[in-house]
Parts: sequence; structure tokens; C-alpha cells
Amino acid sequence: MKSLPIILLFSIVLFLLVNVSQGLEKLDRGVIALTRNDGNVYIGWRLLASDPSDISFDVLRCSEPMGEYEKVNNSLIKDSCNFTDTNPEDKNWYYVIHPVSDEIKLSDSIPVKSSAADTAEGCLKIKLRGNYGANKIGIADLDGDGVYDYIIKQPASSIDPGRQRRSSGTYVIEAYNGKTGVFMWSYDLGWNINQGIWFSPVIVYDLDGDDRAEVAYKSAPYAATHEEAFISPGGFVLEGPEYCSVLDGMTGTETGKVDWIARGNPEDWGDNRGNRVNRNQLGVAYLDGKRPSLLVLRGTYTKMRIDAYNYMDKKLQKLWSWFGDDENPPLRGQGAHSMHAFDIDNDGRDEMIIGSAAIDDTGKCLWRINMGHPDWFYLADVDPVRPGLEIAYGFESRQSRNGICLVEPRTGQIIWGCDHPTIHIHDWGMVSDIDPNNPGMEVYGMERDGRISWLYSAQGKLLASNEDLGRHGPRSFYWLDGLIKVRVPFSYRSGTFPILKYKNTQVGEIRGQPIAIADCLGDWREEVITVQDGVIRIYTTTIPSTSRRVCLMQDHLYRMDVAMQMMGYFYPPQIGGKVIIEKTY
Repeated sequence: MKSLPIILLFSIVLFLLVNVSQGLEKLDRGVIALTRNDGNVYIGWRLLASDPSDISFDVLRCSEPMGEYEKVNNSLIKDSCNFTDTNPEDKNWYYVIHPVSDEIKLSDSIPVKSSAADTAEGCLKIKLRGNYGANKIGIADLDGDGVYDYIIKQPASSIDPGRQRRSSGTYVIEAYNGKTGVFMWSYDLGWNINQGIWFSPVIVYDLDGDDRAEVAYKSAPYAATHEEAFISPGGFVLEGPEYCSVLDGMTGTETGKVDWIARGNPEDWGDNRGNRVNRNQLGVAYLDGKRPSLLVLRGTYTKMRIDAYNYMDKKLQKLWSWFGDDENPPLRGQGAHSMHAFDIDNDGRDEMIIGSAAIDDTGKCLWRINMGHPDWFYLADVDPVRPGLEIAYGFESRQSRNGICLVEPRTGQIIWGCDHPTIHIHDWGMVSDIDPNNPGMEVYGMERDGRISWLYSAQGKLLASNEDLGRHGPRSFYWLDGLIKVRVPFSYRSGTFPILKYKNTQVGEIRGQPIAIADCLGDWREEVITVQDGVIRIYTTTIPSTSRRVCLMQDHLYRMDVAMQMMGYFYPPQIGGKVIIEKTY
């Protein structure tokens, strides 16, 4: 075969032509090569939305990155995007994926060495600059090379606005190159941003369509010391300017800044402790169906406001502002701990589901449920019998019925709901296909006391009561061969956690604090990302799959969900069944 340097040169040119012409987020093959405990090497790679339907693959290997590569598989790989090299000969090979198609000439992947993984733990590692953790991580391509990079907000500590206390330090945003693991830049938010997720939302996404992601975040005038900051006696910053700022993803330098939604008199948001005024979020949505817009949110439990911006020519340009009090009747207290963006009314433009209400792309309320604050909610294809998606809710506010329910996204109408009262369905919820004996996803909710829980089928049938699937909300993901998901117990602290099937059969283990789930490497199964003791650990399955599907990050809802994992509470992303919108701007 041809020498690798010539192949790589052709690969770069063709990679750009194929991916940019499709208008999708530019991605490479995402090849992983992990040496398993049995000594065999598992190789996984991406199927891209731009791939022709007849594509198949060969796996090549060589002892040197630029040497002559030999074919490892006996026949073309047509039905999956993984392969196990059962004869590695105790060598650390370089592996290359060679796509084959009669329709178009495609590029080979960049060589990946099998020793890149930690064999003992079954994960990839990125070493941080210090021995700290992180409470959030963003996944995006900062330099346009088709490889996802990792942006953390450290340290791991986080203050809830409901409990006044002083921050122990300042938050720092740090970026690491996903290909090399090399530190790229850092940005200190300073003492005028309290250490808590609601004081410091961050989102990382390509806002201007140049194939390099920006970092948007809530900022305030930099204060190097505690004494210089606008800190109240209770420990929270309740005065002084607030901004929405944008950093260049390559360098970490500020490129744009606008005023954050004004806090005004903090007590006007519902209390005098700095709690409800400090409920801030950031989101992204394709409001015109063509380009991403940045969403700035303030308020969850009382007043609620949204500002929408486009990022153009390194500036944030306002599209509209929405204020719940301007609705008739006023819309208050319907917010959640995250948000979802998707075209729920089939007009080609994204709407925002901000809790128990949906906001149209024009900045007007599309519908409201008026059931108060949901502690968790998921937009997903819960019921495969019904066409389209559904929203599953667990409500913190006391309900006589429907405290756990399924809702139609276009209208906000309840499809089914529990027929028993609920007191406070906590964040300990899950929506996932974990039971192969029932079609579609199961819906799990637990009361705040941690003792009373319910598991429902996609059609609303009660499957189990008081079956503890994991407090603090088990996080589920694709890991096995098939569409049944597994789960890990969630914790706000680091530890060692089992990967479990529905009836608690352990199929793996992770270490660290779980802070993200995303299909960021390998085939369509998902990775679990943890941070502990100065190390980012990216856990990926080495279980062979007998099926293939397009990289989940090229599904629009899924990609939006992953972007918004970096702010608010951590919820696993869901599939919307729609390829991400083409860039036509």
C-alpha cells in the first residue's frame, strides 16, 4: 500500500471538503485503541453523517507511525465501527482506519497508538496542571482540527445559593488539547464570581461558524483578592457589574462582552439572602434554524428573564429579550436546573424548554404547564410507539397527581402522569431504556426522603415501587452491545463507582467524580468523564458492538444537551433523531 505521509496529505484535503460541504461540526474518525486486560486491543471509530451509505472499513496497523501498514481484519467491516485485534504480539501498534466506498474516495484516519490508554483502568487520561478536581467540563473543538478538546472549571467545590457561605477561592477555566493532552490556557474569574454553578455558568460552542469553539461565561470585574470584591457580609456578591463574556477558544483571550441580565434589587427576586437572584444559566439554540444563538438566563423560582444574542464579528448582538412578567398572566417560578433546545413545533427553528414552560424562537411563551419547578426533566424519545419526542418531568413542587409525568413537547399537554400525590420529587431521577422487557424508556423518580420511589414504563405503567436505583440520580449511558443502557451512581464527590445493568449486575467501574457523558470518541457508545486528583479520565467501552450508527454528537438534540452539560445540573444527553442543522450563514 502507499506510504502513510501521502495518505495523510490526501486525507487532510478530502476531510475538509467532505465535512465543510455538509455543514456539520467537523469531526475526525475519533479512533481509540485500548489494550484490554486480556491483552487484546479494542479499536473503535466514528461513523459520520457525511459518510456514504455503502461505507465499510479496514483496520491497518504498523509498529511505527509513518511506516508500511498491514491489514488486520480478514474481511471488510460493514456492520459495526469497532474491531478487536486478537493477535497484538505484545506490541504497542499504531492503528489506522481505512474507509472503503464505491461512491467516494475517503481519507484514512490519523494513526493512534494502542498504549494511549491506561490498561489497568480502561480509560484515557489527561493530566491537569495541579492536584485538583473540577465541577464542570466542556467538550468542544477549540482549534478546528476535528478533535474534541476539554475545558474544565476548577476546583470541584460548589456553593448552593440556598446556603450562604463564603467562597474558599476563585474559579479558573482551563483548556486542554484533546489530541495531545497539552494545557492550552487558563482564565481566572476572580473573587467577584462566587464558587457555585449558579453564580458561574459556562458554555462552550462554536458560536460564529468558524469551526473553532468559543467559551461564553458569566463574568464580573476581576478582583484578585477577597478584599477587593463586592462581597456582602453573608459571603455572596450582591452588587457591582455583571457581564456575559466570550473567550477565544484557541487563546483564552476575551473577545466580546455585554451586560448580564440586571439583578436590580436582589430582594425583588424572592428573598434577601442572595439565593433566587443568583440562579443564572447559559444556553445555545438555533433560533433561526441556521446559526447558533447564545441564551442568557436569570431566575428559576420567581422572576424569569432571557436575553438572546448572536455572536458576529467578535461581538454579541442582541436578538430579543423575554421577561416572564410580560406574559399574560405573568410567568413565574416555572424554571428548572438546566434547559433543552430543539425544534419542538416543526418550524425549522429551535425552541427553548426552560422547565415547565417553552419559549418560542421569537422570544414568546409557546406553552406553560403551571406546575411549578421541575427538579429534573428530559426531552427524549421516551415512548417509541408515539411519533416524535416526549418530555419526562419530576416536580419538586408538591402535586396531588402528575408529579411524575410525560408531556407532549409541541403543546405541553400531559400524555400520562402518576395518579398518586408527590411531596418533592428530587433530582434523583432518570429517564432511560434500562429494562429490555419493556418497550421504550423507563421513567424513575424518587422523593426527597430517599426512601419512596417509582419506576414507570414509557406508557405510564407502574413497574416497581421503592426500588432504589441510586440516590442523587443515576446517570445512564450506552455501553453494551445494543440499545439497553447501563448506569453509574451519581455523586458530587469523587470515589469509585460501579457501572451497573438494571438488576445491579456490574459490567465495569469508574473512578473520580462523574461530570460528563458524551459520545466524544470511538463508535456510537458513550464515554463517561470523571475528574479526580488532577486527572481527567475518559472511560470508554471495550465491549464489541454488532451494530453501527452515526456519531451521536451529530444528532442536534444530543449536541445541544452536551453543550449545556457545562452549566446547571449534570444530565445525560438524549437523542432527538435529527442531524445537526447545516451552517448556511
